[in-house]
Amino acid sequence: MKNRIKKNLVIVLIVVAIVSGYIVKSQPSLEVSPLFLENVEALARGESEGGYCFGIGTVDCPFNHTKVDTYYAPYSLLY
Repeated sequence: MKNRIKKNLVIVLIVVAIVSGYIVKSQPSLEVSPLFLENVEALARGESEGGYCFGIGTVDCPFNHTKVDTYYAPYSLLY
């Protein structure tokens, strides 16, 4: 009797594993489109377009092309 219960339990567990594997495999993949990333970046950036340049120095500011000491560029999801 105990062996029959163990055998049935093993069979049920195998069937559950196969069915759950099939369900997970049949789900569509979640790929993120480039347009979605651009929208997220635009929302995170807010109203200002770029970064900030500080001081006077020898570094080229990528936003207004002047010579500055340092500049800050926000994090981008696309690059």
